[in-house]
Amino acid sequence: MKVFRLILMVVTLVIAESFFLQLTVNSDDVKYPLIPLGSMKVAGFYSPTSALVDISFVGYGNGSYAIVDLENFEVLQEGKLKNEVIRVELPHPGHYGIIVNGSYSGSATIRVIDVGFPRSNWRIHFLTLSFVILLLSLSLWREGE
Repeated sequence: MKVFRLILMVVTLVIAESFFLQLTVNSDDVKYPLIPLGSMKVAGFYSPTSALVDISFVGYGNGSYAIVDLENFEVLQEGKLKNEVIRVELPHPGHYGIIVNGSYSGSATIRVIDVGFPRSNWRIHFLTLSFVILLLSLSLWREGE
């Protein structure tokens, strides 16, 4: 029974530390490179966490863009290239792409507004931590009888 309680305590500490690490990440910790853009090309980048970012397009020519989640194959945002700043939510850590159609040539810079972790990650952590604490409490309560 002591080994079971020890395992529960270790799991509780690991999950609590994970919560702490997720809460201490700030927008200065995440940096993205300058992304060169050309017509009919996909420029990819990796996001180490879910984030709210501003993407600035600077260049010349006409065309349209699409911000794509390369892991789930879904389009996050699309529109016309107008040398403007757009705000995009990157829903999870992973690979993303910027697809440019048309005769546009230039670059994109990504600036982090806010970082965080996916809601599903928080939910799983919270449910697991609650379950482990409940089991630990029950095992300690049984020992007291």
